[in-house]
Amino acid sequence: RLALLNTRFLQLCAEADERVRPLVYAVRLWAKQQGLAGNPSGGGPLLNNYALTLLVLFFLQTRSPPVLPTVARLRDLAGDEDRATVGGWDCSFPRDVASLEPSANTESPCSLLAEFFHVFGDFDFPGRVISLREGRALPLPPPAAPEASEGLKLGPLNLQDPFELSHNVAANVNEKTASRFGRCCRDAAKYCRSLQYRRKSSKGRAWGLTRLFQPGAVEPGATSAGAFLISIPLDAAGGPQQLCRQPGGRSPWFWEVCAAIAFVLRDVLKCSC
Repeated sequence: RLALLNTRFLQLCAEADERVRPLVYAVRLWAKQQGLAGNPSGGGPLLNNYALTLLVLFFLQTRSPPVLPTVARLRDLAGDEDRATVGGWDCSFPRDVASLEPSANTESPCSLLAEFFHVFGDFDFPGRVISLREGRALPLPPPAAPEASEGLKLGPLNLQDPFELSHNVAANVNEKTASRFGRCCRDAAKYCRSLQYRRKSSKGRAWGLTRLFQPGAVEPGATSAGAFLISIPLDAAGGPQQLCRQPGGRSPWFWEVCAAIAFVLRDVLKCSC
């Protein structure tokens, strides 16, 4: 029943504002193309679609003015016929979207998408609990209320289920994925500030959302639309030339290059090393 009510909650949010669906789809596609999103069952250390959807809904709750109400506000708006308790969790919210007041927020979907990347690019994921019930990031440790903290598994990314408050929806995400998510958000936010995002390219390059949704890192003005560039940080005092002059090629630069190549083979191409 919790899963059924969660689905109805997502449907209510999608019906509450016409910008919700395209923004959710955009973030899901972007995360998939960046290798940040996994299968819907949440296997492995990647974000699943449910977690990505909740991140978008939370972001929309925090806009000024908000696009979506908090879960606590929805509970206050619920009528007697909307009351529901499952497993001790209060899952009350209006079933009819007409019960909600239209949002006074007038930001465009593209503007909201750019701001989504900006907000989560510098977000303190390990030090906060994202709460859709409150519509804000709660400090750690969580509040003393037993229903909000008991059994909540904390990790590099803490995203509280809107109703089952002891469930961290992103508990499977490891530190590496959480760090990559923030880094990819920062790269996307930088791209969204560029002319390439807002204006059609005169040089035949991919631009706007098309460029944003292509695989690999997003860099404004990149010559290859699908390029995935990995830099190898060598000491400025040395460099590739000194690497070639070392007897046996076993200088510190050699091991740095080896580590970079291993990263490409193992983490990018998913080879067994």
